[in-house]
Amino acid sequence: MANPNDIIRDAILRHLYELHRKARGISSVGTGIRDLWSAMKKLGYNQADVNSNLDYLIQKGWAREVIHKRTFNTPRGTAQETETKTYEISDIGIDRLEGASAFHKVDTSSKINVTNINGVTVIGDGNVVNTQYTDLSRLLSDLEKAVAESAKLENEQKLDVLADISTIQSQLSKPKPNTSLIKTIWQGIEGTVTAAGFGELIYKIAEFISHLPS
Repeated sequence: MANPNDIIRDAILRHLYELHRKARGISSVGTGIRDLWSAMKKLGYNQADVNSNLDYLIQKGWAREVIHKRTFNTPRGTAQETETKTYEISDIGIDRLEGASAFHKVDTSSKINVTNINGVTVIGDGNVVNTQYTDLSRLLSDLEKAVAESAKLENEQKLDVLADISTIQSQLSKPKPNTSLIKTIWQGIEGTVTAAGFGELIYKIAEFISHLPS
């Protein structure tokens, strides 16, 4: 690695990854800063090295800071709030170490200059979308997340639906989407996800798609 800090960043990220991989519960996914200092000290890194490079990993999205708040009563009967911070690997960090994944969403918007394309914009989730369909794209992104987290769908069903949603999103990035294709693909998605719930979300998306021009 050309940058010496990358060695430290890699060590921190791999430590957080192992904690995530071996965690027996959600609460044990992260680590406190003192425990992280201790783990990295064994590898020869001081607190300043850890602090600066952990901050870099957080800013870049490889890791995340989680704040835990709790309220307790003092001996005088007043309620006080305290907070603790833990640090854990993010989904981006996991993808970085595990490599290819069927659930990895590639951000292609950064590779496309849409400045001079009339009627096209980049919305908050990174999708390049025709400005007429930004609301539909956001709803599809919400459905994408709900499907990935659903316990009612088999993994194979999830992969099929996520691939189909990606195809629709790709069409919505075009100045002139193939609306017939979108409607056909949506019929397949709707048939799969209806049984898994998401009633209101499905209804809203179906309404948008039904009014797409032929």
